Amino acid sequence: MRAVLVDTSAWDALEDRNDSNHAAAVRYRALLRQERMPLYVTNFILDECYTLLLQNVGYARTVAFKSTIDCMQAGRVLTIIHMSEELEKAAWEVFEQFNQDKTWSFTDCTTKVVMDSLGIQHIFVFDHHFEQMGFIRLPTDHS
Repeated sequence: MRAVLVDTSAWDALEDRNDSNHAAAVRYRALLRQERMPLYVTNFILDECYTLLLQNVGYARTVAFKSTIDCMQAGRVLTIIHMSEELEKAAWEVFEQFNQDKTWSFTDCTTKVVMDSLGIQHIFVFDHHFEQMGFIRLPTDHS
């Protein structure tokens, strides 16, 4: 069974009905639920999400989102990977190596390091940077 890492843009699209990728995100979430794929996220991604959602959908919806994340983790639907000092150092090396001609955020670099270390190839995201990194961006039916 393939594992999927869920990135900030996917979480935001799911929670923000005004996001241009909302419909595609909701469709793909239904597929993930049906196929019961193992889901992963990092604490750095969640940090980005809480800030972005606070700006986009407000305090109450952001707090509700955190509760959903807690329930998903408790139900073993979602695994949260916490960045270690070693992973952060490796992410900085990726940042330095590739960002002379890219614009990968540091969080994107941490995500790459985590995905590589866990052997995850699929990412639920609406950000093209992960294709540049060699990962399979899902869903494939968005534009």
